[in-house]
Amino acid sequence: MRIETLVAGPFQVNTFLLWKEGQTRAVIIDPGDETDRLMDAITTEDLSLGTILATHAHIDHVGAIEDLRQWSGAVVCFPEGEREALRYLPDSCRFFGVPERPIPKVDHWLNPSSARLARIVSSDHLGGLEIVVHTTPGHSPGGVCYQIENHWFVGDTLFSGSVGRVDLPGGDWGALQGSLHFLMSLPDDTIVYPGHGPSTTIGRERRTNPFLLELD
Repeated sequence: MRIETLVAGPFQVNTFLLWKEGQTRAVIIDPGDETDRLMDAITTEDLSLGTILATHAHIDHVGAIEDLRQWSGAVVCFPEGEREALRYLPDSCRFFGVPERPIPKVDHWLNPSSARLARIVSSDHLGGLEIVVHTTPGHSPGGVCYQIENHWFVGDTLFSGSVGRVDLPGGDWGALQGSLHFLMSLPDDTIVYPGHGPSTTIGRERRTNPFLLELD
């Protein structure tokens, strides 16, 4: 699998462009901003976009979804538990003083019963990638992580040396602790791709992350 990380927008969100060697269909996770740049990255690799995924509904992770959907015809998958939060995207744009972004049209709302994306999205749209969805609330009410083998795209649940904030609407420290305990049950060599900052591993965070050392 190829992974290209594009750091975009004023919030410096990590957008992940993924594709399987030998395939021409790509998947993108958390396209938050700089739509033209994301389009250029896709076309430069001679790819077409098949699926757009979001880990949660915060503005910095979803701002470019609708423009990308209209440009590419890709299917959009979104966590069911973030449905209400997504409605506040225009309000968030006004609050942060950024250009208003359209609420994206969602093709598939993901819930725990649809853990494997291949059950609801065609293999062609996924470019042959086997993607598993895991519900990890806390930073937001219905946030999810996406797993491809030992690669985990965790949104704002876990960072290198830190964890997701819970002081935004819908944040819940108790729920986040549960999600972090779940992530810490993974093997040490699990590679973690956060929504902001550098990638890390579960083993590194287990040993050095001060917030994890304080978990109940």
